[in-house]
Amino acid sequence: MLNRDRDIVTPFLQPGEQLLAAASVSLAPGIPPTPAELQVQRQPSELEQKLGKKFNVLRRAYAAVNPVGAAVGAVEDRMMGAVPDSVWHGEGMAGGWHSEAGLFVRRMRDDSASSVSTFAVTDRRHLVVVDRSKLWQLKEQYALHWEAPRQAAALHRNPTGVLQRGRVDLHFADRSWAAVTTPLPATADELAAAARPY
Repeated sequence: MLNRDRDIVTPFLQPGEQLLAAASVSLAPGIPPTPAELQVQRQPSELEQKLGKKFNVLRRAYAAVNPVGAAVGAVEDRMMGAVPDSVWHGEGMAGGWHSEAGLFVRRMRDDSASSVSTFAVTDRRHLVVVDRSKLWQLKEQYALHWEAPRQAAALHRNPTGVLQRGRVDLHFADRSWAAVTTPLPATADELAAAARPY
């Protein structure tokens, strides 16, 4: 466990709770997009709108200066978008969007969460802590984003392909599951080992 991951999670521990493992995680590729009707809708901030407009101006300028590169990039984007991630990476989730796994994925994709989160296993529960600070803020603002008792979920190592050597599948009591990946296989091993029943 990295000291940074330990420092992120420690403030969210309950009195007497022991941290067994923690690692940065992100949702594994292969999880389908959340249906539009289940996505959390939010209005972009004024700063986000301004940045978006400037990005669009830069993209149009690039297309004018390098039309071949822009066209190739657009074709690549369409080709990658036409093939689901599950074809490239295997399935990343099982169970419907209202299953425990579906609710976990929807929670992890909540637009207020960052793309990388810290997953922790304690002697009592599993929890996810995220940095809720905005892009322009210098200081991180961590918050507890998801938690479940240890008995409610099990972690199973599932190193899949070259890009998912650090994959861990999170299995729920309703037989649904969702996959997360860690940057290093060793951290995935550590999470899965810590989550084993005593």
